[in-house]
Amino acid sequence: MRWVRLGVVSRPIKSSETNGDAYLFVEWKRQTLMAVIDGLGHGGEAYIASQKAREYMEDHASEDLEEIIRGCDRHIRKTRGVAIGLVRIDRNTSRFSCCGVGNVETRILNKRSRHPISTAGIVGYNVRKIRRFDYPYDPVGVVIIHSDGVSGRFDPSKYPHLRRDPQRAAEQIIDQWGKETDDATILIAVETR
Repeated sequence: MRWVRLGVVSRPIKSSETNGDAYLFVEWKRQTLMAVIDGLGHGGEAYIASQKAREYMEDHASEDLEEIIRGCDRHIRKTRGVAIGLVRIDRNTSRFSCCGVGNVETRILNKRSRHPISTAGIVGYNVRKIRRFDYPYDPVGVVIIHSDGVSGRFDPSKYPHLRRDPQRAAEQIIDQWGKETDDATILIAVETR
């Protein structure tokens, strides 16, 4: 059973066919794990780093968020590294949890909108500090995660169809706020129950 309506756009820098960004979306046992991964720089080496990070996170999706990031940090050590924004919705414990390292931005829109801050660093280059944010679960919430290839200046309230058509909203945000000088990824997840 799918618990969210999903909108995702991920595209490479204008001068390349290889995308150094990646995303992850996994659902199991009333839980959802989602992430945006931004390989440092762009091109082939960024692609390798983001894909290795994505594969690791998918294989370890049920672990605590901090452990996923620490394990990923060790697993991709021989790559150029990544920035990660990671969110878990756990409907069993009625919690949203999120953490990020580097310049991937996360927003949670519900009764009380939140904008948790990622810690500085590079996953794959000895991450030292990981900060997890926990919030009460809101079944009508929206999660937006995007790489730094999307300007954080966009206002979600300017996309009135965001909740009913997150794919259209993601496409419009990338078109209007995506940077031509970087890979760009946005993931929008809207609770359906």
